[in-house]
Amino acid sequence: MSRTSVEVSRGAGWRWVLWSSLGLVLLRLVYAGQVELAPQEAYYWQYARHLDWSYLDHPPLCAWLMALSKFFLGDSEVALRVPAILCSAALSCVMYSLGTRLYSPAVGLLTALAANATVLFGLGAVVMTPDVPLVLAWAAALRVLCELVLPDGRGPGRFGWRWYLLGLLCGLGMLSKYTAALLPLQVLVTALVMPRGREALRTAHPYVACVLAALVFSPVFFWNQAHDWASFAFQTTGRTQTVTGFHGYLVGRYVGLQSVAVGPLLYLALLLTAGVLVRQAWRGDARARLLGLASVPGLLVFTLVSPFHWVKMNWVAPAYIGLLVAAAGGAWALRHRRVVRAYAGLSMGVGAALMVAMYLMPLCPWIPFRERDNLVSGWRELAEAVQRHRDSAGHPAPLVVGWGYKTASELAFYLEDQPQTQSDSALGGDGLAYSFWMDQASPGQDAIIVADMRQPLKDAATRLDAHCESVRELPPVTVHRGSREVTTFKLWSCHRWQAKPAVASRTLPVARGGGK
Repeated sequence: MSRTSVEVSRGAGWRWVLWSSLGLVLLRLVYAGQVELAPQEAYYWQYARHLDWSYLDHPPLCAWLMALSKFFLGDSEVALRVPAILCSAALSCVMYSLGTRLYSPAVGLLTALAANATVLFGLGAVVMTPDVPLVLAWAAALRVLCELVLPDGRGPGRFGWRWYLLGLLCGLGMLSKYTAALLPLQVLVTALVMPRGREALRTAHPYVACVLAALVFSPVFFWNQAHDWASFAFQTTGRTQTVTGFHGYLVGRYVGLQSVAVGPLLYLALLLTAGVLVRQAWRGDARARLLGLASVPGLLVFTLVSPFHWVKMNWVAPAYIGLLVAAAGGAWALRHRRVVRAYAGLSMGVGAALMVAMYLMPLCPWIPFRERDNLVSGWRELAEAVQRHRDSAGHPAPLVVGWGYKTASELAFYLEDQPQTQSDSALGGDGLAYSFWMDQASPGQDAIIVADMRQPLKDAATRLDAHCESVRELPPVTVHRGSREVTTFKLWSCHRWQAKPAVASRTLPVARGGGK
């Protein structure tokens, strides 16, 4: 193939990616307005209403992006999801660029297509969480790292500015989610095992990049210094408090969730690809070392953790970036084999079908789904019922307390005047970030307590009696997806709510799954 034809091929690939990304952006904008906010999105919207340098359970970038979109576009589901939709389009371009740089434009297209044909990255395109900017920053950092460590005949000092770009991306990743603390370590190990990387480590550029990353991440340090290092305690000692020993069923849950995340056939292909990368890296393949270090350690860490702690579906997302590129490269190299073509097409088809089903689930009640796991239906219905109780209570409107950050956040968004709600901290429990917003509740006012029966009600009678002068149970509210019952909420009317110390003392916040 001539040099000219390669350039044309790359140009055609870029046109395909850009136009398809634009089409997906338009489709996702339409879809985003049809589905209620997920509890995590409503929680991060609460972050955005309480803008700060950082927060208890996550760094601030997700909240900052939501606040920016909210400033320009208002408080709607679409507005709050615009950052996710745009980041997903950018991720498709980065994935194409990665595949093209490491293999060929065809592999780049296959990589971008595979990423978009998964529940993990497909839902990340319409659900705004910290993982959205995290994955984009991680993928972009890997793309920059390609130029810094892969051999190309040029000296390491020539591209000093790319080290600074890499430092910026590492900082933005850590400003998105604490998982990105693994990213600088990945960069360092990659540089150490690559000759060009070792040459670069003898220059000042990587160390200046580290300083830049720390500066970008510094708002999190400022917040923690002012709040007794609460985030770091939450993510370390707080997490260990939830580990109660070996549980075999958690391994099954982990494998099942990951099979849904990327599709069962693609998941198997990615695991096999990880083994191939390790073997090729051992033989000295620079490309395999780059992609292997970008994916295998993270995959191994979460797999080893899975018997002891619930590993959520989205946690593993950064590890799949390198594996998707390598799997696409391997599939394209073996494209002449009919079985490989069939497996690749079927794996992406199954993944895309799962993703479309997840998209349609909130809109089509006939799609089978375990309603206990349906977290995007019924919030408007609940808010309408709670609003009727608020209206009947007269003025001033009672404080609304959600038993759990999910209920508190959804009610804050869907109630008519979007009031400042409270969570478990208002009843002496652990309210996650709500514990830092307690000054916005006035002791002595009446309150409506709302509890989702999908979450355990611990010491309900004791805690309500301790914080209310008198308590009256209200009629429960059952919410639906079409004609299907999703869950039931219990409601109480609390006369003269009072803020009091926690019913059970704790020295550290417990990581109970705040957000994602």
